[in-house]
Amino acid sequence: MALSVLLLLAFLFIIMNEIESYYMEARIGEVSTAAAMLANFVAGVHNFENLEQDELAQRRLQNSVSERSRVLGIRILVVDDRARVIADSNVDTLESRVGQTLLTREVINALNGNDTITLIRERYVINVANSIHEEGSGRVGAVLFVASVEDIFRSLDDIRNTLMLATLMIGILTVVLIFVVSYRLIAPLRRTLNVVRRMTTGQLSLRIPVSGKDEYAILATAFNSMTEKLEQVEKTREEFVSNVSHEMKTPLSAIKVLSESILLQPTAPEEMYREFLQDITNEVDRMTNITNDLLALVKVDQRDQGLNIKLFDLNLLVEDIMRRLSPLAEQKKIVLLYEAERPVQMAADEIKLSLAISNIVENGIKYTPRGGTVKVMVDSDHQSAYIKIQDTGIGIPEDEQDKIFNRFYRVDKTRDRETGGTGLGLAITRATVLAHGGNVRVTSKQGEGSVFLLRVPLRG
Repeated sequence: MALSVLLLLAFLFIIMNEIESYYMEARIGEVSTAAAMLANFVAGVHNFENLEQDELAQRRLQNSVSERSRVLGIRILVVDDRARVIADSNVDTLESRVGQTLLTREVINALNGNDTITLIRERYVINVANSIHEEGSGRVGAVLFVASVEDIFRSLDDIRNTLMLATLMIGILTVVLIFVVSYRLIAPLRRTLNVVRRMTTGQLSLRIPVSGKDEYAILATAFNSMTEKLEQVEKTREEFVSNVSHEMKTPLSAIKVLSESILLQPTAPEEMYREFLQDITNEVDRMTNITNDLLALVKVDQRDQGLNIKLFDLNLLVEDIMRRLSPLAEQKKIVLLYEAERPVQMAADEIKLSLAISNIVENGIKYTPRGGTVKVMVDSDHQSAYIKIQDTGIGIPEDEQDKIFNRFYRVDKTRDRETGGTGLGLAITRATVLAHGGNVRVTSKQGEGSVFLLRVPLRG
């Protein structure tokens, strides 16, 4: 607001100066021209050397001065070379200066050959003095024009008052507009700030009201989207803690029951002890697998640790995975097939990528009935490597396919218990591929099998 008022006042000051300069220059030019013309006329018509002895010449000079004064509306005085007034347009008034010596700055300068123009603001007059030259005699006198500019200043006052009123109205309107616009601009920010403050207390379900299509609406939409993601992260964290607790609680409860059974039966046969201890060992192994998978997932999530990028042969990596998992496939009479479209050299974290691919191939073997097939295909283009794992297993329901990469998520919890899965394998796979800048897609149909496609950039 202060800036607006200052700009308006500066604008008013500049406009008034321009208007005053225009009118004053026009009046000064008009008076200066008239003074120069009269000086030339007097020099050409009247003989100053014999003017004192010639009353008729004096009368004629006085008449010329009076006539021009009446036409121009300007007081005119004529002085000789001694600065004595010899003609005054106010000769018939009490202000007449005829016969008096007029030693003003303008007259003295004119008699010295310097035509002078002076504006006297406090009296609202312009004094214009021009020297009179006669051929052969040089400077013989001067004419002094005293022109009133009161009408100009009066007009300027009227213009100034009008502009001041207009400026005041514009200023008031500007202030009102600034308040209105500021309120409209700040109100959405205040609403956003209130929501943010309440969110800091844990109320992640809050949302900013969105209306219109302006920048605030875009900001509110983006903020709401971020809030939804934060809420989802919080829910995922809670589910993760709950799942970890549940997964750990099951083997711990089993170990406790088995241990108590052994303690309560001190005279039980050795075979029973061995069976119970074997069960305890299996539960410990299950806890170890869960812990190892959790540690692997944490390492993948810790982006600041980075990836151990190095160049390797993807074909050899997949062949090694197939070789390691072939005993598991042979147990279920499952056929493992490998197909490479071309040799693929890539730069990535070989260990993490090997674990990611192994998880999907191993799942394909676990969830494919006896006599089925698991096929792995490797291909690439000039930017990415593609690993396709296709099985003839039980398939995944369509409404479950978006959830299978969540941590501890199982489509069939009973079957996973039987196969010993922790529910973290696919989460590790996706996290690893995303860390490399790639993506994972799955297509599946119940009873017909699943196809997983991993795309990983050739240069990590």
